[in-house]
Amino acid sequence: MKVSKRLISVLLAVLMVVSGLVVYGVTASAAGEKLAKYYVNNPKGQVGVQKTITIDGKADDWTEDMKIAQSGAWDIANNWKGGHENCVLDLTGLFACWDESNLYIGWQMVNTTDTWADREGDGPLSDGGRVLNVPLVVALSVDKSLPAMTGKVKNGNFIWQESSKGGITFDGTHVDHMFFMSGQPGQGEPAMFTAADKDGNVDYDTSCKLFKDIGVSYKVAETNICKEIWGLSGSKSPSDVYSDTANWVDFKTYNKGKRTHKISYDSFFEMSIPLKALGINASQIKSKGIGAMVIATRGESGIDCIPFDGNAMLDNAKKSYSKDSSTSAEKEDIDKISVPLAYIGKTSGSSSQEDEPPGGEGETEPDTETTTDESTEPTTTEPPTEPPTTLPSFQLGDVNRDKIISVKDATDIQKHLAKLIELDEEQLLLADYFSDGIVNIKDATKIQRVLAHLE
Repeated sequence: MKVSKRLISVLLAVLMVVSGLVVYGVTASAAGEKLAKYYVNNPKGQVGVQKTITIDGKADDWTEDMKIAQSGAWDIANNWKGGHENCVLDLTGLFACWDESNLYIGWQMVNTTDTWADREGDGPLSDGGRVLNVPLVVALSVDKSLPAMTGKVKNGNFIWQESSKGGITFDGTHVDHMFFMSGQPGQGEPAMFTAADKDGNVDYDTSCKLFKDIGVSYKVAETNICKEIWGLSGSKSPSDVYSDTANWVDFKTYNKGKRTHKISYDSFFEMSIPLKALGINASQIKSKGIGAMVIATRGESGIDCIPFDGNAMLDNAKKSYSKDSSTSAEKEDIDKISVPLAYIGKTSGSSSQEDEPPGGEGETEPDTETTTDESTEPTTTEPPTEPPTTLPSFQLGDVNRDKIISVKDATDIQKHLAKLIELDEEQLLLADYFSDGIVNIKDATKIQRVLAHLE
C-alpha cells in the first residue's frame, strides 16, 4: 500500500515528539547526578589504538585519538576548601594503547592554579608545581569473572594504608587489578595487586607483585597533550560539576586570569603493563575490552579520578580535614567509587554520559521540522513506502531481533534510555546504529529517518 510523503512526515514528527519526551524524562530523573558535558567516557567511541609506546617521559607518541576518557579541570576539593594547597593532581584525560606484548595507559594532570595564584607555576605552594611523592592508582577490570576488589587488605585496612578510616573502595564498579605507585617515578616500591580471596581483599604476599618483578614501567613528562583543557573558573560550589552552564573555560586559551596557563607545569604520565602480567593477549583486548580508571590521592584518600565520580570525590569537599581545618576532608575520607570505567579495545555498549566532548566535530541532532504544505508534494512521481526489510540474520538496527528493521526497534531504544526496558548485551550492539560505541537518542532518530526515506 502506498502512503504519501506527507503522512510519513507527520508520523516522523510524532515520533520525534515522543523521542523528546523520553529524553526529557531521562534527564529529569537523573537531575543532580548527571555530570556536565565536559565529562565523557570513550569520546567519539574511541577505545584506544593498537600502537607501541616508548616509555621515555616524553609523551610525544601519544595523540588525541587515544583518549578514552575526558574530565574537567579545577574540579577537585581544593577549589572549594584549601585553595592554598597546590592543585597538581587534577586529572583531565585518560589514554590507552596496546600491542602484542603490552598495555599502555596514559593520564593527563593539570595545574591551572597558575592562572590566578600570586606566583607563576608553583602557585600557592613552593613545590615547583610538580606532583609529589603521593600514591597514584591505576584500576583495571580485565575479567569480570574474577572477584571484584574491595581496595582493602584482609586485615580490613585499605591498601597502602595503616587503617580503615580513609581509602578507596568500589561500589558496583568491577575492578580486578590495582596498580599502586608514587607520583614521583623511582620512589617507593610500586606494585600490582589482585584479589587474594573470594571477597576481593588482597595481601602483601601472594596477591602483591612488584613492578620490577613483572616488567611494569612508568614515567612522567612535564607537558599537556590535550587539545583543550575545559575546567571551572570562579566556581562557588562543587555542584558546578553537574552544570553545563557553570563558568567552564578552556584553560588552553583562557586569558582573563592573572596570567595564561603554561602547560610546562602540567604532568603527563605514561605506563606500560605486560599483557602476561594481566593473563591476557592482544586479541582479548579487542574482543572483550578492558575497563580502566586512574585515581589520584593525597596519601590517605582519593581527591580526583578519571572517569570522574562526583559523589566519591566531592561528598566531603567543604568539610574540614582532621589535621588542618583550612583544608578539605576529602583527603582522608572513604571514597566509594561507583561510576562506570572507561573501556579499552571494545566498549561496554552504552553510556549515560555525552558521546561528544565540547569542541569536537560530532554530528548534530537531525532536524525534525517537517512540512505538510500540499504545494510541495509531487503529484505524479510520489515514491511508495517500502515495507521493512526482512533480514536473513540479525543486523545493525534490528534491536528486537525479529529480523525486521522497523519503528519498533527505534522505540525499544527509546524505552531503554527511559529505563522502561533493559536491552541485553547483543541488543546494545544492534542498537548502536552509528557504531560509535554509545547507545543514545541519535541511534533511534537515525533509524526513524532511514525508514521514512529522509536518509
